[in-house]
Amino acid sequence: MITRLTLFTILMLLTLTGFSQKEMHQTAEAVEAAAVQELDELMSDPKFLEILEKQEVKGEYSYQITVKEKGQIASMRFLEKSDDADIKGQNFLNNLVKKHKFGFKVPKGNFYKFNYTFKISE
Repeated sequence: MITRLTLFTILMLLTLTGFSQKEMHQTAEAVEAAAVQELDELMSDPKFLEILEKQEVKGEYSYQITVKEKGQIASMRFLEKSDDADIKGQNFLNNLVKKHKFGFKVPKGNFYKFNYTFKISE
């Protein structure tokens, strides 16, 4: 009986850890597609937009984003902003997005860069 219970527990743990694994992306195109999709979802999240609204962040901000292993954002290099965007909003958005972890992994030691424009309307 104990061995059946132990076997059942081990199988359940293996099953649960298998479902919680992040997807591994190996190419720059796959990383960019997955990252852009997640950032688009983030930009349509009401809670995220509410945070931006409270800080009066508006306009368009373009960044070169670098993703490293475990889906972490290694850096966000500012490229340009629209006329209605300001430095305060740029810095706030940069710090807020850097905290985001993507739902995928990349191979250890690899870095992938892509450009993304955050469009925030009033």
